[in-house]
Amino acid sequence: MKPHQKAFLFLLILWVCDLLFRKGFIAFIVPVSLPQHLGSVVMYTIFAALALWLTSKFASSDKLSLSSLGVSFSKANTNDFLVGFGVGVILWAIVSVAQSLSAGFSWEWNEQVSISGLLFGLIFIFIADLGTELFTRAYPLVQLKNRYGYLLAIAIMVVFVGLKSYSFEASGELLTYIILIPALHTIFFSIIYFKTKRLGAALGIHTGANFVTISVFDLRPAQVGQLIPSGLLKPDTNIETLSLHALQLPWVGMAIAFSAVVYFWRKKA
Repeated sequence: MKPHQKAFLFLLILWVCDLLFRKGFIAFIVPVSLPQHLGSVVMYTIFAALALWLTSKFASSDKLSLSSLGVSFSKANTNDFLVGFGVGVILWAIVSVAQSLSAGFSWEWNEQVSISGLLFGLIFIFIADLGTELFTRAYPLVQLKNRYGYLLAIAIMVVFVGLKSYSFEASGELLTYIILIPALHTIFFSIIYFKTKRLGAALGIHTGANFVTISVFDLRPAQVGQLIPSGLLKPDTNIETLSLHALQLPWVGMAIAFSAVVYFWRKKA
């Protein structure tokens, strides 16, 4: 099997694993009684570990190493992650402020917030995003680039991420945004990965962006037993009454603008 064909096989295998472990299908096959939060952490951790193991095995079969794919605990990768995390927090804090301005609401302090909840949220988000970055960057993206070139490899991954983001529980304009936003984010994450040749920056931005838009500026309606505890700030009104476009377009705008910035940042790989 040729390397680019292995890349598609890699994506297919991890897509199935994603459905089993992160989407919860495994519960229908092997019913295991665990506390909700612990169960979710275990499932997401298993997925991330599988993604790392498969990356290593597929890379080895093509005479590549994890470090050659930018997957390592090197000082450079750590620095990239920390800088990326800061960039993600700042830029997506701007997105959250833009949401309040465009939709016409204010952010207010959430009295239910706790330090332990914020820490749990950060750890869980990191584990989830590590699995996603190993899934859709590193091995498959490199091998697709080697076969189809830089831009077409990103386009293929954008289509793939859009397809796997489809939700049978949504429809209409909401479904459009559920597919569109992750697909657009794939563009700049992939460009950053190619230009740094390491996973750290993309993972850092991914983690920072999700942390600030879940555990700091929290648009989610409060629910008993929700996986990630409530964030520091919450809207001062029921978001169901707000414009969907006003809430989602800042995400789209940031994805497009940031993709343009990182495309012209440095020399293309």
